Amino acid sequence: MKLIIMRHGEAETFRGQDKARSLTRHGEKQATEAGRWLASYLGADTPIDLALTSSYVRAQQTNQQLSSKVTVTKTLICDDVVPEGDPKVAHDFVNVLIEDLPSSKIILIISHMPFVSYFLEEVHKDKQTMLFDTSTMVVLDYDPERGTGVIENIYHPV
Repeated sequence: MKLIIMRHGEAETFRGQDKARSLTRHGEKQATEAGRWLASYLGADTPIDLALTSSYVRAQQTNQQLSSKVTVTKTLICDDVVPEGDPKVAHDFVNVLIEDLPSSKIILIISHMPFVSYFLEEVHKDKQTMLFDTSTMVVLDYDPERGTGVIENIYHPV
């Protein structure tokens, strides 16, 4: 199966509550372009079975923009994938979701730095990690039985 880890698009400057920050116009464009790339990569008729999205506004807006180009069958808002989320807890939750939805072939997680880097390290077979620019995606070939995966592709916005 595919497990896709994505950082939200560019957000407005921090002014008050971090949770309430919205995408900029550039961030909206980044997320839309990422959706276009993902639809092309997966195949035009291949849906994302589940999007696990941070409860922060900019992550939800990223999902909305991305969804304009690729079909997302189901979205769950999740406080486990916020910036300070625990990657081990989120990994356990993803594995439970996979057990509950055994027909799922593609799961997308939309979150933030530093969570996306730590989560990649948590689920990668060799504990590899990286820094994510806004709207960057890592597509993993994920083995649910082992609970690990390897990088299949990386998308960086232009």
